[in-house]
Amino acid sequence: MEKEKEKIVDFGAAMARYKRHWLLFAIATALCLGGALFYLHIKPDAYLIESTVMVADKDNNTGASSLLKSLSLGTGGSKVDDEVVVMGSQELCVKMIEQLKLNRRYYEKTGFMTKIDHYNDSPIELEAPVEFFDTLMTTLNVKVVVDKQGKALVQLRKGLFGVTTEKKDVTFPYNFATPYGIFNLHTTEHFKLGKPLTLTILVSGNTPRAEQLREIMTVTTKSKKSNAIYMDVVDPVIDRGKDMLNTLVKLYNERGELEKNEQAINTGNFIDERIALIYNDLAGSEAQIEDYKRRHDIADVEMQTKALITRQQMADNSVVALETKYRIVSMIKDFMNDPRNRNNYVPFDIDSTAATSPLKAYNALIIERSKLEASATGNNQQLQQIDNQIAAMRANVLTGVDNTLRALRVQIDRASSLSSSSLNQMDRLPVHEREMRTLYRQQGIQNALYTFLLQKREENQLLLAATTPKGQVVDHAFAHTKPVYPNKFMVLLIGLLLGLTIPILLLYLKRLLTTKFATQEELETLVTVPVLGEVSHNRHNTQLVVEPQKTSGIVELFRLLRNNLQFMLTGKDDKVIVVTSSVAGEGKSFISANLAASFALLDKRVALVGMDIRNPRLAEMLDLGDTPGVTSFLASEDINFDSLVQHVEGSPNLDVIVAGPVPPNPSELLLGDRATTFFDELRARYDIVIIDSAPIAMVSDTFSVDAKADATLFVTRAGFTKRNQLKYFNSVVERGQLKNVAVVLNDTKSRNSQGYGYGYGKED
Repeated sequence: MEKEKEKIVDFGAAMARYKRHWLLFAIATALCLGGALFYLHIKPDAYLIESTVMVADKDNNTGASSLLKSLSLGTGGSKVDDEVVVMGSQELCVKMIEQLKLNRRYYEKTGFMTKIDHYNDSPIELEAPVEFFDTLMTTLNVKVVVDKQGKALVQLRKGLFGVTTEKKDVTFPYNFATPYGIFNLHTTEHFKLGKPLTLTILVSGNTPRAEQLREIMTVTTKSKKSNAIYMDVVDPVIDRGKDMLNTLVKLYNERGELEKNEQAINTGNFIDERIALIYNDLAGSEAQIEDYKRRHDIADVEMQTKALITRQQMADNSVVALETKYRIVSMIKDFMNDPRNRNNYVPFDIDSTAATSPLKAYNALIIERSKLEASATGNNQQLQQIDNQIAAMRANVLTGVDNTLRALRVQIDRASSLSSSSLNQMDRLPVHEREMRTLYRQQGIQNALYTFLLQKREENQLLLAATTPKGQVVDHAFAHTKPVYPNKFMVLLIGLLLGLTIPILLLYLKRLLTTKFATQEELETLVTVPVLGEVSHNRHNTQLVVEPQKTSGIVELFRLLRNNLQFMLTGKDDKVIVVTSSVAGEGKSFISANLAASFALLDKRVALVGMDIRNPRLAEMLDLGDTPGVTSFLASEDINFDSLVQHVEGSPNLDVIVAGPVPPNPSELLLGDRATTFFDELRARYDIVIIDSAPIAMVSDTFSVDAKADATLFVTRAGFTKRNQLKYFNSVVERGQLKNVAVVLNDTKSRNSQGYGYGYGKED
């Protein structure tokens, strides 16, 4: 059955582990805080500059909207979101850059990594043709170094260290020839002769510079229910930030004024053309009347019968009204057929005709297009869709106009017929009277049209005279009193956190990359069985460090290991402990010998048995004879058990049985009947038996020995045992090949400085 070991994060142990590296934390924290302070020293304070503009609620900025009041086609509230797009457009930003010369930035070096950002007060300025800034797609670095005599070194730099063009002993003004063109460098009123100067000029194209500024500027609506546009920018130079926002508002209003005037001018030109034509027709009618009266010597028209005249006048009035409407509809047709008016409003009123509804819908599309065009580019898909709709709607309107003209012509013919009927009834009137009325009727039609157009022209002129800006400034650009960047507290906090975090990450990374471990805490996370303790590095001159009356730190650790091991021997007859490891060199023989000596201090009869028969170490380590030994007893029945026992000086209760000669068949010897007899003798003679067995990762001998043992102590070594070896050990334990297993960590660093030992056992 698979065993799962619950892992609980021990923050105390983690803190203790990191505490050993306090110097690393101190250095990292000092460096990070120093870096934060240096960053605050070289980074200039930047301020938030804000402005608010109120967009007019009524869209009354185009001449055609006023002319269309008679058609009830005036628009409602302005779409503020569209105005936000216009206000933050690339076109306005480029114009702002050109006006404020933001495509040139001047930085004067004042010290190590410190500089002054000049705006309108640079000692030296750079000029170039306007076309140069329109085509430049990169940023050029021009460095100017002026000495006390006014001589200058001018460099066009590429990157941090490359110099493209360099001129020495330059005097100002100076035309600096470069691969990109000729720059003119000249001094300003802020230049002081005799003072050394190091100036860096960054020259950018209008388009790339506009992209940079749009990233640091905010243009948005105050709220969904408000017509206010909010703008802000963060800049270390307050005056520059203010000028940017104020200039943007000014350019926005100029653009709106231009759009309004352009529409009104187009409408006025059409009206003037029509007025000239109607004036000629009206002058011709008046001339005909004058000539007629002169030829026939007519001074005044005689009064006719009131009833007949009244009916005649009503008929004539009807003809005049219908003819007037006919002419207006004709002008609408001419207006729409004129290519120049393809996207202009139809500025005339026709009521109760077949063209009224299509004309209203057509004008609504024109208004919608005018708004969209202000914030969209020429290839805008929505603008193209509206253009297609306008083209289709124009055909519908023209069809309605043609139908209206035919209907009006029928009505005019009917009214004329009625007038003719009245005239026939007046056959007793003089012929001159009838002819005069015809002339007056034509004059009335021309006069009505002329008056109508004069009124529209005056309305258009009033719109042109109105100068109300599209955006009313609520708050001119103003700066906050406290800098918003850099945030000193946040920078220092980040520096402190980095100083604490970087060592942790480095230590964690080191731990991930290393294939070994060094502490008991690490070992406990890698194995699935208990860790009984650890044994510090042996600083003694002997391998057997546990002796009576000796209380050094390592001896105390062996006593602690002995006590913990006793809790594993729960059975009455449990006394055989196998000590093994993964590979040679982990100190299992050292642990076995000293653990046996520690048990011997309890007045117990203890046997230390060397059963690493392929690579015996006990005899050499304890300065004992290497024969006879375990292999001698296992290989021959003639060997007496008592002949195997050797004694260690200073440990009267400790007997040692060394491994003996290396046999040719060690595995078979350990599985034979003599091995069983050997272990029976050990159990009968001793209270504790410590078996120094072979490493489990190299040979299988330990598994044969462990079958006759009561407990297994697996030895690991700090900084030596690899993590993948522990994976193999865990799989062995999981398969049940070792019984009653625990682990000990050997060769750790001294921990007395951390409070271990409670004042006992100085290392000597």
